[in-house]
Amino acid sequence: MKTKKERIFRGIPVAPGFAQGPAFLYQPYLPDVKEEILKPEQTDEEVKRFYNAIQTVEQELRRLYQQVQKEMGRDFAEFIDVQLTLLTDEEVLSRTERFIRENLRNAEFAYNQTLKQLTLSGKGMQLSFFRERFADMADVSARVLSVLLGDNLPSIFSLKPGSVLVAHQLPPSEAALIDPEKVAGIVLEAGGKTSHTAIMAKAKEIPAIVGADAILKQVNEYDLILVDGYRGLAIVNPTSNRLRTYEAEIKRYQRRRASLRALVEEEPVTLDGKMIDLSANVEFLMEARIAKQNGARGVGLFRTEYLYLARRRPPTEDEQYEIFREVAELFKPFPVIIRTFDLGGDKVIPGYSEANPFLGWRAIRFCLDDILLFKNQLRAILRASTAGNVKIMFPMVASIEELRRAKLLVEEVKKELKKEGAAFDDGTEIGVMVETPAAAILAHQFARESRFLSIGSNDLTQYTLAVDRGNERVAKLFNHLHPAVLRLIKNTIEAAHSQGVWVGMCGEFGADPLGVVLLLGMGVDEISVVPGLIPETKQIIRAVDTAAAAEIAEQALNLSTALEVERLLQRELHRRFPRLSRVVFKVTGAGGE
Repeated sequence: MKTKKERIFRGIPVAPGFAQGPAFLYQPYLPDVKEEILKPEQTDEEVKRFYNAIQTVEQELRRLYQQVQKEMGRDFAEFIDVQLTLLTDEEVLSRTERFIRENLRNAEFAYNQTLKQLTLSGKGMQLSFFRERFADMADVSARVLSVLLGDNLPSIFSLKPGSVLVAHQLPPSEAALIDPEKVAGIVLEAGGKTSHTAIMAKAKEIPAIVGADAILKQVNEYDLILVDGYRGLAIVNPTSNRLRTYEAEIKRYQRRRASLRALVEEEPVTLDGKMIDLSANVEFLMEARIAKQNGARGVGLFRTEYLYLARRRPPTEDEQYEIFREVAELFKPFPVIIRTFDLGGDKVIPGYSEANPFLGWRAIRFCLDDILLFKNQLRAILRASTAGNVKIMFPMVASIEELRRAKLLVEEVKKELKKEGAAFDDGTEIGVMVETPAAAILAHQFARESRFLSIGSNDLTQYTLAVDRGNERVAKLFNHLHPAVLRLIKNTIEAAHSQGVWVGMCGEFGADPLGVVLLLGMGVDEISVVPGLIPETKQIIRAVDTAAAAEIAEQALNLSTALEVERLLQRELHRRFPRLSRVVFKVTGAGGE
């Protein structure tokens, strides 16, 4: 029997871990839409057939909404609400009906042509929305066409337990139903870190990579695949040597996971007795629940952009309030820090584009220009503050004027709520994300007018080093261990402490074991990471003495390059914390800011 050749595909790791299993190939639905000419007397029946298909799909989506809401929470189910809106869009329906009647053509052809015309047309607000929701629109149209044509849609339900799911891209409605009991790993040709599939994989702790170019052409059904969710590798038909190497690594990984689970009930306390508030970065209710199970002491960063981006419209005050209230109640008495909308940059504002979004209209700048949207969110946060553990955090603040304007709006909202008789916590704390060199340099001034500071190391590194972290040509220059970044972090911590204000870290710096040691040495009070990294980070905290870490940090601050810093840390960890050095390995994907 001929041995199959090993092939290695490189992609972007979006959910850490290791998996191996037979390949299940998810092939996209390609409807065979034929053009048929009708007689005039047939059009009424054809229009009726079209609307019956719409009704059938609407019922399917409503059932799916209930299922996803139950499993994942109402916030994640919002994309189905978007699909329902797309499905029942008046312009699409009326144009399709008109096409059937005027051109005497069959429903599937008319519907397909209508969508093509709307997508290619340069007119109307519908265009920008359809383009921004292309994956959702493709999902909806596939459902409608499958009903009209009598086809069965491809489904992941038929895969065998322990399979590795391989696809070009998963429709959002399929991604929402990924079952970790069946799917061992995921490999996609397309997609990004914020795709539905990536979010689901992280939330359900399924090792996954995206960007594995052309893998579908070179893998067969049931081929054995190894998924390395740390390095971003998909290894098809691995050699026996490769299997032995990975099987040993997977066993070590599983033993490590088991030992980390035993730490859930332990406190994140350093060897010399300093308590560190170890909290979670979350975006969905399901992530918050996982964080709670993993021992998080609150939420250090609750991203709220998805509440906006998942809808066709901005979320209402009540929709936001219900989600904020649920997370706050879940974590009582530990704090829940809700970051106001950080739209712009890589989180594109629907219907708006600009040449340099990371330096443009984003985050607090956007919110201060859209006062109604901003105040609605502030109302929702303040109403949820009755839980007693809610804090407000403003992103990308670069000037004291921006902070003062935002705080004035908070006071305005408080007055409105008092007038309406609505309950809220008048002592709700307000903090600032330190994400720009300007904010880090002026940390002393920001600390005087805030109750806490939280360092967003991803953007801080990007702006300090003038490196676009999404540009593969310069991405290798992006390194949060650069001494310039370290000095800004140290300055922020010292400035805040001089004003009696605590400081947190919610970027990838806090998910790097070497970074954790530096943070402890620089005196950080709180570290916030994705739910899955809480046990690992706790293990590192519990193995470090802050006095020794402070000596290491002092040396690092006087070095000239990131490589020198990394070598120093590796050497000193081995010398001072030998037990820790055996388990430290480079971890990426903190999911922070």
